Amino acid sequence: MALRLPLSKLHIIKRLQWARNHMSYGDKWMTVLFSDEKNGNSMDLTGISNIGMIYEKSPGAFFSRQSGGGSVMVWAAFSFSGQVGLAFLDGRQNSPKYIETLENHLMPFAENIGGRNWQYQQDDAPIHYSNATKNYLNSKNVAVLEWPPMSPDLNVSNVSLI
Repeated sequence: MALRLPLSKLHIIKRLQWARNHMSYGDKWMTVLFSDEKNGNSMDLTGISNIGMIYEKSPGAFFSRQSGGGSVMVWAAFSFSGQVGLAFLDGRQNSPKYIETLENHLMPFAENIGGRNWQYQQDDAPIHYSNATKNYLNSKNVAVLEWPPMSPDLNVSNVSLI
C-alpha cells in the first residue's frame, strides 16, 4: 500500500470548511454524479473488485487475462439515479482522452437523469482540472462539485466499503 503524505494545516482547514459547508446539503446529494478511474491488473482484488461489485449485474462488465498479465483502466460514474456503464480506457490518460470519456459516457447518462440539474464530482487528478477539461465542462454547462485537496475519494471505487 502506498504511503500518503501527512495533511498540511491548510488541507485540514479546507477539508473541515468543505464538510461544514456541505453538512446541510441534504437532498442535493441526489443530484451529484460521482466518478473515478481505477488502474490495475486483473488480479488486483483491492481495486477492480470494488468497482465490479457495483456493476455485477452489468452485461459485458468483465475482462480476461492473457498469459503474462497486463493492466486495465476502468472509468465509472454513479448517482442516486443510477450508474454509467463501465468505460474501459486505452493507455495512459490525458486531458483529451478524459474529455472523450466524458463526452461518450458521462454526458449521455447525465442528460438522461436530470438534464442540467446535476453536479459532477471528480477527484483532484491533474487531467480533471486541466484548462482543456475545465473549458469542456464549462462549454457543457456542467457544475463541478468542489473537492478539497488531499481528500479521500467518495466515489465508485470506495462505495462498496460504505
